[in-house]
Amino acid sequence: MTNVAMDGILSDIKVLELAHAPSGAFCAKLLADQGADTVKVEPPGSGDQARHEPPFIGGKPHPDRGTAFLAMNTSKRGVTLDVTQPAGRDLFLKLVSAADVVIESFKPGQMGSLGLSYEALKAGNPNVILLSISYFGQYGPYANYEGDDLIAQAMGGYLYAVTGSADKPPMGTALQQMEQTAGRNGVIAIMAALLQREQSGAGCHIDVSVMEAAIATPSGLIHPYSFTGRNPRRGSGDANVMDGMHLPTRDGEVTLTTAGTGGRSMEVWSEFIGELRLLDPKFATRLSRQENWEELRDLVAPKLKEWNNLDLMRETMARGLVIGLVQSPQQVLDSPHLAERGFFVELEHAEAGTLKYPGPGFFFDGVNPMQASRAAPRLGEHNAEIYSGQLGLSNDELSRLYAAYVI
Repeated sequence: MTNVAMDGILSDIKVLELAHAPSGAFCAKLLADQGADTVKVEPPGSGDQARHEPPFIGGKPHPDRGTAFLAMNTSKRGVTLDVTQPAGRDLFLKLVSAADVVIESFKPGQMGSLGLSYEALKAGNPNVILLSISYFGQYGPYANYEGDDLIAQAMGGYLYAVTGSADKPPMGTALQQMEQTAGRNGVIAIMAALLQREQSGAGCHIDVSVMEAAIATPSGLIHPYSFTGRNPRRGSGDANVMDGMHLPTRDGEVTLTTAGTGGRSMEVWSEFIGELRLLDPKFATRLSRQENWEELRDLVAPKLKEWNNLDLMRETMARGLVIGLVQSPQQVLDSPHLAERGFFVELEHAEAGTLKYPGPGFFFDGVNPMQASRAAPRLGEHNAEIYSGQLGLSNDELSRLYAAYVI
C-alpha cells in the first residue's frame, strides 16, 4: 500500500489562492485534496463571497456555515489579507516567495494595478507559476467584460445548441458547470506547467478563460459545425423516446437508451417490456422513431410505470441494456455501490459539524485520496500559524495589522 492517502501525491507543492470566483476556488480545492499545501487568501472582515451564499448549515447566515464555501474549500488553510493595502501586498509577496503556484481570478489587469503582476511575482520567485482565471481571458476585445457561469454558457454556444427544448427559450445548466470545467482545465494546465518547470527551471503565466473552457469541451456543439458546417440546435432529445427522453416509473424517472442492444434495439426492448408493437417498421430507425415519437412514447411509458427505479435498473443492466436512472440526492448518498467503494468521506468542521463529501472520482491504489482531507477553513483560521509561524511576525506586529484591517 502506498502513502498517497497519508501525505497526498502533491504534498511537496505549495499553492496560494487569491480567487474570487468558483472556478479559482475549485481549481485550488482539486490541488489541495491531492495534498498540495494550499493557503486561501480572503479579504478581512467579510471573507470570500461564497461564505454568504445560502443554504447555510443550521439555516441561519453564518460565514463559516455557507454550504457553497464549505464544498469548494476542503483541505485548505485560510488567512485574511487585504492585498489592496501596501502592507497587505508586501505580506502577499512574502508568501509568494515560497510558493510554487498562485491562483487568481481578478479582472484582467487588476493584479498589475495592485503591484502583483506576473513580473512582480516572478521578481521575488522566478519559479512561480501564476494561473489567472477570468471569464474571457487576459486579453482580447471582451477581456474586461463582466461575466458569470450563465454568460459563459451563452457566449460559448450552450444555450443556443445544447440545453433546453427546441420550441422553448434557451435554458442554462445548473451547478456552475462552466466554472468547474475551467477549474479542472486550470489543474491540468498547472500540472503541465509543473512538469515543464522540472525541465526548464522556470515558471510561467497560465491564462484560463471560462468561456473558452466551455467551447473547448467536445460536446457535439462546436466541433460538428467547425468540421462540417452542420448547425446543431437544442432540443435533440425532445422527440427521442429511446435516447434522451425522461420517462416516469412507479417511484421516479429513467432515461432509456439503445446502447447494449447490439443493433437490435427495438427487438431487445420489445422482448423486455413485452410489447410486440415495438417491432413495427416505423420504429426501426432512429429517424423513424423521431417521426413517430408520440406513438412510441405511448407504447413504452405505461410499461415503465409498472417498475420501481432500482428494480428496473437491475433487470435491464443484467441483460446488458443501458438506462439512465434519475436518482435523488438522497438516493445517491445512500447508494450501496458508492458505499462499498468508499466514495464519500466524512470531515469534521468546528462550526458546521460532520459533513459528508463526495470524493474526487478516482482512487490511488484503491485509496480515496480525500481520506486525508480536512474541512474548509474558518475565516482567518490560520492567520497566526502562517504569519507568525511561517513569516516570523511577532504578536505586536499581528496586532497592528489587525488594527489596520490589513489582516
